Amino acid sequence: MQQRPDRLILIHGAWAGGWVWDKLVPELAVRGRKAVALELPGNGHHPIAPENVAAEDYLKCLDDAIGDGPVALVGHSGGGMLMTAGAEYFGDRVSQGIWIAGMLLPDGKSFDDIQETVAGPGKRFGVTPYIVPSVDGRTSTVPPDAAIRFFFQDLPQGDAETAAARLTPQPAAGYRMTSQTGLAFTALPKLYVLARQDRSVIPEAQWLMCVGVKNLTVKEVDSGHVPQISQPSSLAEMIDGWLP
Repeated sequence: MQQRPDRLILIHGAWAGGWVWDKLVPELAVRGRKAVALELPGNGHHPIAPENVAAEDYLKCLDDAIGDGPVALVGHSGGGMLMTAGAEYFGDRVSQGIWIAGMLLPDGKSFDDIQETVAGPGKRFGVTPYIVPSVDGRTSTVPPDAAIRFFFQDLPQGDAETAAARLTPQPAAGYRMTSQTGLAFTALPKLYVLARQDRSVIPEAQWLMCVGVKNLTVKEVDSGHVPQISQPSSLAEMIDGWLP
């Protein structure tokens, strides 16, 4: 029998911040679920500047948020990579993992590997070709027009423009991670929320990342890349119904 989590720890993806969960948190609350949205190091809302972030800073941030547990980790997009790491490092305090259009990467693989499997050697899809690296290579950004096209296309135009304008530079330390999975990750009860209209982590890639993963339930939502903004009530209902 699964353990009921005390809290849900919400982990945003690349270029985003805790604000992407603003609509989902109250929807979870009315269903009796306490949720805490993280601000990851280097995201523009955390004390550590993006150019100074190391991978260890991400793990410490997650460790501090988990506390004594048990918690369910909920990761969107690139936040899924930190979830996988958290399941391994802090598995005794993590009761469930939920990936929302997230990077549920096979052991030792990166999202570049997934893209090449789907699109062919050397090829990329979604927003990847539009990412702009900084001169020093320590961060990257996504132009607003590309963000609207690949992340927020199913939002009303004004909402899409507002969300795109809130994106911030992404530290290279948290980008293109490879996953290291083990016994704790394998044993973790997992839910994957597949976004059928996703133009960034396209459905073919989402399905590929789910193949062969043990203890995984897949549920689909008819949304773009960010269902926690476009369909917060439906997403909260799905999460609440799956959790014990």
